[in-house]
Amino acid sequence: MSSRLINWRLQAIAARGLAMVGSFLQVVVISRALTLNDAGLVFLLFTLMNLAATVGRFGTDNLVLRRIASNQSGHAVEARWLKAICWAASSMSGTILFFLLISGVLPLPTHGLTVLDAACVGIMTVFYSLSVFAGAVLRGSGVLVAGIWAELGIAPWLTSTFVGLQMLTGEATVSTVLGSLLAAGVITALWALRAARPVVATSSNMDWQRGFTFLREHTGSLASLMGTSLLFFALVWVPQLGLGVVGTGAQVAQYTAAARIASLITIFPGIQTSYLGPRFAALAYSNRRQELGVQCGRATAGAMLAAVPLLMVISAAPEQLLDLFGARYGNAAVPTLILCIGAYVGLAFGPVNTLMLAAGLEGTSLILNGLLLAVVAVLTVWGAPTIGVVGVSIVSAAGGLTYSGLASALITRKLRVNPTLMNYFRPAERAPGRAPITSDRE
Repeated sequence: MSSRLINWRLQAIAARGLAMVGSFLQVVVISRALTLNDAGLVFLLFTLMNLAATVGRFGTDNLVLRRIASNQSGHAVEARWLKAICWAASSMSGTILFFLLISGVLPLPTHGLTVLDAACVGIMTVFYSLSVFAGAVLRGSGVLVAGIWAELGIAPWLTSTFVGLQMLTGEATVSTVLGSLLAAGVITALWALRAARPVVATSSNMDWQRGFTFLREHTGSLASLMGTSLLFFALVWVPQLGLGVVGTGAQVAQYTAAARIASLITIFPGIQTSYLGPRFAALAYSNRRQELGVQCGRATAGAMLAAVPLLMVISAAPEQLLDLFGARYGNAAVPTLILCIGAYVGLAFGPVNTLMLAAGLEGTSLILNGLLLAVVAVLTVWGAPTIGVVGVSIVSAAGGLTYSGLASALITRKLRVNPTLMNYFRPAERAPGRAPITSDRE
C-alpha cells in the first residue's frame, strides 16, 4: 500500500473520528444544559428532523456518491440536477414536519412547543439535507475530509459550542438549544455547498427537459435509496420514537444516552464508511468481486478488533460514563450494556448497509428494513409501558442483529461476496472466476 493511500485513509479516519466525537459531545452538552425531560424532547425533535431530512434528500446523496465514485458519464451535470431535487424535496419535507408539529398530530412527551420551535425544526430539515448531499458529492469525488466534515463534523461541534456558551450564562432552554442546532446546520450547509461547487456543473443554464428525463429514469432508484436510508435510520431510532409516543421525556433521554455510548462500539465502522462507500461502489460496478470480498473481510476484522478495548471500558464502568450526561442517567446502565453487546456481535456480519447501498441492492435492503422495522415498532410501542427502557433496548439489539444477519446472507447470494468476519480467515471470493455481480436493477 502506497504512502499516499495510507495518508489519505489516516486523514479520513481522523476526520470521521473527530466528527463522531463531536456528535457524542453534542448529546452530552445538551443533556447537561437541560432538564431530563427537556433534553428528551430536544433529542426526539432532532430525530424527527433527521427522519424528515432523510426523506427530503430523496436518495440524492447516495445516488450522486455512487455515480461520481464509479465515474459515470455526465455525473457533474447530474449532480446539479440532483441538488435541485434535494432542495425541493427537503423544503417540502420540512414544511410537512412543521405543520405536523404545530397541529399536535405528533404526540410529544412534554408540552409547550412553540410555533418558533417548530419552525426551527422544519427549517433545519432543509439545511441538514443539503449538508449531507454536499458531503456525498465531496466524498464521491475523493475530497474525503471535507465531505466527512460536511456530513457529520461541523454541525455537532458548532452546536456544542453554542449551547456551551448558553450554559455559562445560565440561559439554555429548549428554544435556545433548537436555535443553536439550526444555526449550526445553516453554517455547515453554506460552507459545504460552496466547497462542493467545483464538482457540480454550473457553466451553463439548466436543461430542464434533460433534467426531468433524468429524474424519470432514476425515480425508482432514488425512491429505493431514500426508503432504504429512511428505514435503516428508523430501525436504529424507532425505540426512541416509541418511548416518545408512549413513554416519558426522561425515558427518551436515558435511551438516547445509552444509544450514544453504544455507538462508540461502531465508531470504527463509521470511520470506515467514509472511504469504503466510494471504494465499494467502484469495485462493484467494475465487477471486481474478489477484491471487494477481501476489502469486506479486512474491514470487518479491523472493526471488531478496534471495538474490543471500547467494549471492555464500557462494560467495566457504564454508570461512570453515563454520569457524563448528568444526574439520573445512571439508571440506563443495563440498557447501555445490552445495546453495546448487540452492536459488537453485529460487527461480525460486516459493513452490510454500506455495501448494499454502494452495490445497487437498495431495493432488497428496502424490503428487509421495512419488514423488520414493522416488527420492532410494534413490539416497542406495544410493550414500552411495560418493559421500559431495558426491554426496548433488548428489542432494539435483537432487531439490529436480525437485520445484519439477513442482510449478510442476501449479499452473499446476490453479489457472491461474503462480507462477514469469516471472509478474513477464509477468503472464498479469491477463487477463480468472474461471474457478474447481480444488483436489484438487473
